[in-house]
Amino acid sequence: MGMPLVSTTLKGNGADDPLYFPTWQKMAQVIGHKKFVFIADCKAGSIATRAAITANRGIYCVPVAMSGQHPQYLKQWVLDPPAEIVEIRLPRQDEEESAVGKGFEVELGKFWFNKETNKWVRWLERYLVVYSQSLAASAIRGLQQRINQAETALKSLAKKPGDDREQLSHKVENILQRYRVKDFFSTMITQEIARHTRHAGRGRPSKNSPTLEVTHICLQLHIQQIDTAIKEAETLAGWRLYVTNASLRQLSLPQAVTYYRDEWLLERGFHRFKRGSLPALPIYFQNTNRITGLMFLLNLALRVFTVMEFVVKQALIETQQSLFGLYDGNPKRRTERPSAEKMLKAFCNLTLYFLPDSTIFITPINELQKQILSLMKMPESLYQVEGVLRST
Repeated sequence: MGMPLVSTTLKGNGADDPLYFPTWQKMAQVIGHKKFVFIADCKAGSIATRAAITANRGIYCVPVAMSGQHPQYLKQWVLDPPAEIVEIRLPRQDEEESAVGKGFEVELGKFWFNKETNKWVRWLERYLVVYSQSLAASAIRGLQQRINQAETALKSLAKKPGDDREQLSHKVENILQRYRVKDFFSTMITQEIARHTRHAGRGRPSKNSPTLEVTHICLQLHIQQIDTAIKEAETLAGWRLYVTNASLRQLSLPQAVTYYRDEWLLERGFHRFKRGSLPALPIYFQNTNRITGLMFLLNLALRVFTVMEFVVKQALIETQQSLFGLYDGNPKRRTERPSAEKMLKAFCNLTLYFLPDSTIFITPINELQKQILSLMKMPESLYQVEGVLRST
């Protein structure tokens, strides 16, 4: 459904990491229990957050940041899997369709010292090693593009290397860092010293004219791709590490992947605050309370949008219907997942009239508007105004 349960308005100059455990606590209060899986991004994957949730009998499933020992774990496990690799299929996926990915899991023991309670937290954690075909294809395309761009830049630099070895080395380093291909290229700078004599002074030289020895430094940049490193990177592409403290009975590997893919439902709502129909930026308020109040109202509106979409989508599935007439320029286009913005826009042509005889009249609603109201289980009488306008 993607319904936001809790929200907090905070200053933008703080870190996100310390906010995840308090958010989990608020969610447990709103839901009324702790029997839910906390799905979040890699910022929630800090050992402190995972330990705090575990100590409070919560369940999490988050990707880990590729720092510390995690890159080494991923490389070691992917190149030499310690467990059987299984296919991952989504719940509504046909058997004839290819699997969306594959993966395996490794169980490790964890411990963390809580400085506030002066106690150790110990628990078992499952590392889910997951491969996505679409992610791998995208990563390999990006890698090859960066390699090609870096190679072009290096070859262009090799044509005019200059005569300053340190400056050339600095330019090469900048190119490798800019395209993030430092591990995929071997570069070497060589120099040749050429000496020749020339006559000193001006004018045409004579036999006895003085001469000078001139030295020229010629730099050469040699470039070579490291094929083994590129092949290894392509092998590791598409693999990611997730961690969960849930048992296999509580959360299987395919379930974890499905839940994490559905996390986007909530993110989709927040996109409305950035560039959508509920823009929160830019905020010109100076008073903190007004900013908090604005975000509170926008969150209420977001929840209304979310409920509208969910109710209409479920009703369309149950009645096996579809909506058409929501798209400008294509009135026959149908959809089973109408957005709240499209449905609200369908009511923009209604007009409320205040007539000279003090009566009120509203434009009759059309068939599309009636269908939307019916799907939302709302009466048509909402748009029927009967009465006389009286003034005192």
